[in-house]
Amino acid sequence: MTSSIELFEKALQAPTMEAVIALSERVQTLEANPEGVVYTAYRAIDQTLLIGYTETLSASTTEHQQRGFELMEARRGTRREERLLLLTLKEIGIQSSYCEGCFDAETSTLAHLHQLGWPLGRLRSLRVSKNTRKRFQRG
Repeated sequence: MTSSIELFEKALQAPTMEAVIALSERVQTLEANPEGVVYTAYRAIDQTLLIGYTETLSASTTEHQQRGFELMEARRGTRREERLLLLTLKEIGIQSSYCEGCFDAETSTLAHLHQLGWPLGRLRSLRVSKNTRKRFQRG
């Protein structure tokens, strides 16, 4: 008769191997693209977040600045990480606003991004209310 501990160990083997495989894939991807970064940019005029991945941060920053976005924070990351984040946000009911990777900078969205470990910079402390958005859109 197998003990409960043996059953727990057996049950944990598959998730543990999946985690090891995912981690090794991430390390290999980071080694293949050492300049790859995930980032968050913010446009105050319409309170829009832009999250994404790039291999050339300086070129992306220039392009985003031309569209009125300010880079909040970036860190090493992978395109897969960006895709997983976008999929996760969609699955929890957070819809992009007008393009893939663009979201309304609502408090709940920022909280989810923070919990998911996405780089936010000083946006972590930003509090956006629906009243603020309505008042801003009228003016």
